[in-house]
Amino acid sequence: MAKKKVVVIIKSNPFSWKAFEALRQSVGLSMEHSLSVIFLKDGVYTLTDWKPQMIGIEPIDKSMEALGMMEASVIAEEEAIRERGIKPKDWPVEVQVKPKDDICEIVKEAEVVITW
Repeated sequence: MAKKKVVVIIKSNPFSWKAFEALRQSVGLSMEHSLSVIFLKDGVYTLTDWKPQMIGIEPIDKSMEALGMMEASVIAEEEAIRERGIKPKDWPVEVQVKPKDDICEIVKEAEVVITW
């Protein structure tokens, strides 16, 4: 199979199974494709130090570390971070903070877009 440009968008809050599953799926996709994981809207809360295990949700640390090893791009929406007044946690992968216009270009260039 040919390597494709894949974008995974995480736009819902992390307080359910969605963010964990989206990142687990992203790790698998990164093994075969050029991957960008983009956190939009309330999805940016996933990047904070919010202690998911306290509500019975698996932490995403291992997935984020794996994305870094697989050289996936991890991107957070600048406007969403600013509007919510949050500071992303330090991750083992670089989290690029980009404005909406730059994110739109990345999505336009993608061959596959998966939204969570």
